[in-house]
Amino acid sequence: MILVCSNVLCAAPRPNPVAERTVKPIGEPVGLEQVMSWLPADTETITAATGPFVFATDTPRQDDTQDRVVSAKELGRSFEDLPLALLQFKEGLLAKRLEGKRITLALEGARHFRAPANLGEMPYEGCAIVVFSDTLDHEISSFATQARGVALKVEQIEGEEVSVFQEKLESDTWTTFVAFPDEHVILVATDRSYLREVLARLHRNNGQRALPNELPEWKYVNTSARFWGLRHYDRSQTQADPSSPFGGRKSANFPDEQAIGLTFVFDPRDGKSATITYLSGDTSIGTKPSSTPLGMGRAPEANALGIRYRERAPGIVEGSYSLEHLEATGFFLFVLEGMLGHAIYI
Repeated sequence: MILVCSNVLCAAPRPNPVAERTVKPIGEPVGLEQVMSWLPADTETITAATGPFVFATDTPRQDDTQDRVVSAKELGRSFEDLPLALLQFKEGLLAKRLEGKRITLALEGARHFRAPANLGEMPYEGCAIVVFSDTLDHEISSFATQARGVALKVEQIEGEEVSVFQEKLESDTWTTFVAFPDEHVILVATDRSYLREVLARLHRNNGQRALPNELPEWKYVNTSARFWGLRHYDRSQTQADPSSPFGGRKSANFPDEQAIGLTFVFDPRDGKSATITYLSGDTSIGTKPSSTPLGMGRAPEANALGIRYRERAPGIVEGSYSLEHLEATGFFLFVLEGMLGHAIYI
């Protein structure tokens, strides 16, 4: 069974001070190709929200009736959370300062998903990269001031000042790293080594790109859509990653020894329908799509999604999902996050 949650992290108060920030311009404009070039080559999953849109921390809700119709605003906020959730660390210490700021691109890269020690979210290595059209000088300064006495410590990583926060969530200790390499760009990471490589690539602009264009998954992603994502399964993580499809049945996977990857696309401008495309070397999956991740574990909650399948090519099947009602939409996002490696054990 897939168990899923969003990537929201919090942090525990610590006494060390945070130094004032000095940000250096990266150069304009910062677009998708440039941001992709910053990700480590072995990044396995990316999720993206394409702007412009306004950063918001409130959740627009009318009521909690499970079968009520979900508004377009709610849907948008829910999908924005996929790449932006890491910004909610420490009860919104940073996020509250960004309310109303305009975003041009939000993207999270992730790899090396691991089982939690007991219950809770699967730890992973990753980084949220958020590009704003608004300058953030005031917000960066305000964050640095309030973070004094809260951050665990401040480090120098690849020439950048990085604030480090830490908290125990369930039985795991999570560490959050925050950097401002530009007055328009925020990085929030879960792992020091991953952030170090992002910053090195950002400054030197070299190295093999993550998830290169030659991957077959890119044929089934519309990067102009408001929300999209991609996972190219990393066979080297077979033994350690419980969401890996390789190595038989695990606690958070859909087994498939020939799995290649998957993509998702949701664009509210085209209505309330999302698609997930699954790629496998098993050319017979078109005859059994509900047994793939597209069937969402054949759970009863999936019935309200009105899932429709179509075979795009041998071994490549697309699922279409209706996101009309609250309970069905919540379940869809719950399982989608698990497919992308961000699972929670309950």
